[in-house]
Amino acid sequence: MAKTLIIYATKYGTTETCATLLQKHLQDGAVLQNLAQQSKADLDAYDTVVLGGAVYAGRANGRLRRFCSANEQALLSKRLGLFLCMMEEGDGAVKQLEQNYSQALREKALVMDYFGGEFLFSKMGWLARKIIKMMSKGDEDVHNIREDAIKAFAEVLNR
Repeated sequence: MAKTLIIYATKYGTTETCATLLQKHLQDGAVLQNLAQQSKADLDAYDTVVLGGAVYAGRANGRLRRFCSANEQALLSKRLGLFLCMMEEGDGAVKQLEQNYSQALREKALVMDYFGGEFLFSKMGWLARKIIKMMSKGDEDVHNIREDAIKAFAEVLNR
């Protein structure tokens, strides 16, 4: 049985891609759980829990926010890792992490980072495409996954 559970919420698949990359870098492996397919988790079966989701208009995926809120006490008893996927970088990304995870979870986390993001126009609806096109000044898919950050995140959890 793997001792690590990676719980994530994804809309267009980028967070799932990042969670899978993270899983490959973890020495003892990990179980992946997509909150869209399974909204409850048996946290007692795991020593380490990693939480991840994407940020849309400044807010993390609602499934992730609800899971964190409903399970905060149990999560605080675990080795914890927190990540978000977003196109924001630097101080803006740090601010998003602070706004989307509670202070208690952030203080408990062994590691917390942002893994970059993607604009996948082919997967977006009309309105999302229009908004992102205005923000990004383009309509080509953009891939900005920070694989170095994912590897460094895993190294902390592997200790």
